[in-house]
Amino acid sequence: MPKDLPELADNRHPKKVAFLAAYAQTGIISAAAKAADIDRHVPRLWMKNDKEFVRQFKNAREQAADMMEAEALRRATRGVEEGVWHAGKRVGVERKYSDTLLIFLLKAARPKKYRENQRIEHSGPNGKPIQIEAKAVANRLLENPAVMGKLEEAEKLLGD
Repeated sequence: MPKDLPELADNRHPKKVAFLAAYAQTGIISAAAKAADIDRHVPRLWMKNDKEFVRQFKNAREQAADMMEAEALRRATRGVEEGVWHAGKRVGVERKYSDTLLIFLLKAARPKKYRENQRIEHSGPNGKPIQIEAKAVANRLLENPAVMGKLEEAEKLLGD
């Protein structure tokens, strides 16, 4: 275990507080661990042994997801400015929007309308469940000459 492992039960420990704050801002465990000056495996130990830390971690994860979602919405609807270059010189700026991000946001917000949903159902006669009759299947197999040949070969090998 690392030497500077903060107390597992103390959720006010400065390293735990720093980790959770950085994680809420980045959503990246390794970046948050680096900001808190801890090994990236330490939060896993805290989660194993500290229910309150788990609760706080989940809250920080939700904050990070909210931040990412807000940024995705901004890029999709307000766009980002990118330089326009000609002959190696910047000649202007162009606002670019992300249709892909907008698609993902729509799929998340209105899955019934935008997600690629497929539902395939098989049914028997009159919409009833499919029933497989083992005897009918066995008879069809026995009528197949290739299957019968393999069965005969197997019987010879077994000495029957």
